[in-house]
Amino acid sequence: MSDLLPSHDPETGEILETRAADGGKRYPSVTTLTDLVHMLNDGQFNADCAHELQAMTEKMEQLGIDTGGKIKGKIVLTIDVERQHDGLYFFTPDLAIKLPKEKAPRTIGWATDDNRFTPNKPNQGNLFGTIRDVNSTREVRG
Repeated sequence: MSDLLPSHDPETGEILETRAADGGKRYPSVTTLTDLVHMLNDGQFNADCAHELQAMTEKMEQLGIDTGGKIKGKIVLTIDVERQHDGLYFFTPDLAIKLPKEKAPRTIGWATDDNRFTPNKPNQGNLFGTIRDVNSTREVRG
């Protein structure tokens, strides 16, 4: 029963208890960034971010397989810290995950003498026509 009684620092008078009145453990003071993340919203912020990190990993793995190249994303953790006049602190966390954009196919082009874009290389003839009909109607069958 004596371990439930608060001990104190004889020099400062600070109470050094490790257990709450109900016998449960108290949160330790934050000494690392990891400790702070675990403290946010009673650990719920950390738990909620797990799904977002897993989704990011899944997307990056698929893009890496599809493209066969290097894929880059970004994780940005922001914690707004607000101190009230009475020494009370509020911590507001936010996690932003930036996924890489999927590569869009490129189209080659040149500039004409009158500054217009063209898919035809200037001063070179074409062997085949390249205009596609994109206005055709299509019959949908049921």
